[in-house]
Amino acid sequence: MKKLVVLFESLLWCFLILLFPITSGALSVMFSLDTIDTLFLQGIFMAMALIPPAVLAVCGKWRWKDIGFAPFHFSSRKLAWCFISVLVILIPPALNGFYIKSTGYILRNLFLYFWVGIAEEVYFRGIIPRFLRKQFSAMQMVIISSFIFGFGYIAIALTGSDIFEIVITILNALIFGWLAIEMTMLASNIIPAILFHFLFDFETKIAFMSDRELLIAECIRGVLMFATASWFTIIIHKQGNDKF
Repeated sequence: MKKLVVLFESLLWCFLILLFPITSGALSVMFSLDTIDTLFLQGIFMAMALIPPAVLAVCGKWRWKDIGFAPFHFSSRKLAWCFISVLVILIPPALNGFYIKSTGYILRNLFLYFWVGIAEEVYFRGIIPRFLRKQFSAMQMVIISSFIFGFGYIAIALTGSDIFEIVITILNALIFGWLAIEMTMLASNIIPAILFHFLFDFETKIAFMSDRELLIAECIRGVLMFATASWFTIIIHKQGNDKF
């Protein structure tokens, strides 16, 4: 019964953060906003998503480390290089360069994905694991939090043009969630995952590729993420770093 309660609490926080992009999307359609204004509005709402956890932390209900902002913990130089190696995942979409539509477009995307990276990592790698680890083991928490993150991306995936694109989007979200939670476990902090999340999303948005080329790049990036997450699982198991 306690496990069901914890799962329900975790899903509530997932639904809460989903309300912000849904609301901003609805408002942009209602007021017929152009692309630049829509990106800015979405960024504002993602920043607003941080208000509930920030209030709880400031009021002392939660500790900052409970939502991911604990002191860094790198047990070795080798582990630091593990995080640097994650940057290889960003190579495939960058092969053809980037599309600089306009200064306003780039700045609005920077603004949006800066807040997306922070908000989603606070919720999915900070708050939700905080609840899950009360009743589940570390590996169970990794699996469940990854699926919850993937669930949160189903609505985005369904906007895909074909079933293959939908499947790839959902699978990449699941694998991304797996990789990001393990990055957080290894560092004892969500900041590395925030930086990776920001670069991952921003790069995808401005990659100079056709839809087909980007889909192929996403497939390759998914394989690289899977390999890296598997490597991190081995490191965590060997180090006994399972008390996230």
